[in-house]
Amino acid sequence: MKRSKDFVLRNLDEDYFLIPRGRMAEKINGVLTLSETAAFIYNHIEETENIEDMVRLLSAHYHATEEEQKEMNEDVKEMFHFFQEHKIIMP
Repeated sequence: MKRSKDFVLRNLDEDYFLIPRGRMAEKINGVLTLSETAAFIYNHIEETENIEDMVRLLSAHYHATEEEQKEMNEDVKEMFHFFQEHKIIMP
């Protein structure tokens, strides 16, 4: 997976903002607020090839239990879908 160069992630205190730039700034009026976990996914997307890889990375980072990993899998799927739908990441 690759991040689009049309966005930049900024951190202010405990808040994370994904800011469109270039041609994407013309399409999206405003910024996207991300959770800490969504920002982690965005920052590490290029280290993974698929959802399972990202779940493993998140599990290690957050020391997730097996039950938490199952929940994480669904959350990561949703986040990947959102990122792809808004052209924030590309395969």
